Amino acid sequence: MDRLGTAVRKLSAMAVAVATGAALVGCGDGDGTAVIGVAAPLSGEAAVWGGPVDSLTRAVVNRVNDLGGINGTKLKVVSEDEKFNAEDGVRAVTKLINSDNAQFIIGPTSGTFMATLNQAERSEVVIASPYAGMVEFDARANPYTFRTVGPDTFDGLTVAKNIWDQGFKTLSILYENVDSARSTSNWVEDFYTKLGGKVAAKVAFNGGQSSYLPEVRSAFEPKPDMVFLAGSVEPAVPILREWARLRLPGNWSFISELTYPVLIKEVGAQYLEGAFGQTPMAADSPAIAGMRELLTEEYGEQEGNEIAEQPTAGLTYDAIVSAILAMAAGGEATGVAIAENLHKVTDSGGKPVYTVDEGLELLAKGEKIDYQGASGPVDFTSTNTAAPDYGIFQVIDGQWQVTRRYTGTELYDLAEELG
Repeated sequence: MDRLGTAVRKLSAMAVAVATGAALVGCGDGDGTAVIGVAAPLSGEAAVWGGPVDSLTRAVVNRVNDLGGINGTKLKVVSEDEKFNAEDGVRAVTKLINSDNAQFIIGPTSGTFMATLNQAERSEVVIASPYAGMVEFDARANPYTFRTVGPDTFDGLTVAKNIWDQGFKTLSILYENVDSARSTSNWVEDFYTKLGGKVAAKVAFNGGQSSYLPEVRSAFEPKPDMVFLAGSVEPAVPILREWARLRLPGNWSFISELTYPVLIKEVGAQYLEGAFGQTPMAADSPAIAGMRELLTEEYGEQEGNEIAEQPTAGLTYDAIVSAILAMAAGGEATGVAIAENLHKVTDSGGKPVYTVDEGLELLAKGEKIDYQGASGPVDFTSTNTAAPDYGIFQVIDGQWQVTRRYTGTELYDLAEELG
């Protein structure tokens, strides 16, 4: 980062303070800073989701602090391990709100997110999730909660549409008996049959089993054209290894949580060649380059690129940047400012911006902005859900490669058509 560029950005951030003229009161930890909380799975198998949340949050916060903070107030990150468990997650969120006085919390998985919706509104602390796709959220949302991922209906529709578009007419569904995998699998079944396909078998399994051979055999027994696997990495690896050992013919499609390089590494690229995966991502948005640049500056080229390539990176980045820009638009680093200004910095009608730097600079000039993200347009619905674009990945030459894209608008229209 060159010194001239840094100086210009700091002056821009100072101008935000002058333009808003707002005083920051009642937040932070008493030392002139405002706390940004991370409540994400930072240990165990789900750390592949939570680790990038923590890294991205710190990178964005450091950039904002370099620019002078929000109305002169610096930001500080405090992280708590949500442990992919609602009970631990609620404790983490409560600690961040009550002990750390966090104004914005990023990263909870579905169980924690749904359990803390009312707490967010009562405390006037904004909580955002980049991967909580529970359909029930829209009926319980409030101004202090938002997500940058579409509902599980969209995950299910994307999987179903790709399998159908690829010409596969019969499908088996093999899913872990947990809320997120069960929900997505139900929507895959619903949309796939409405498109004209046939679900030949639907088989549940529990994580932590010593063997998954009965479930694997049941899924492949009707000889489906495709098997959709929904679950976490821990059981997915032995399932795929047992399938490979049995030498069963068939094609795989994976839930977004499994569209990770670690799956190829643990199972073997030779077995997964041609397999499909999917995850929310934008179609060549300039915000992706901005995210990569920020991560490279913060962590170096290799580590920065590794973080940027995680399936939920764009969703996380967009959640953090949207919240930061909403704070700046409101002139204070508070949850109230985010709740009141989130739509103002992301709705259409303003000048498109693709980085936090651009957004802060234009806000300082009193201009209206429309943040366009790394995961898509970031157009929030009335219930604060921003449905991203989705990318279809396929294992080609031993690596995940994007082979097809479906826009959020396209998925909305198809979901309405199929009912």
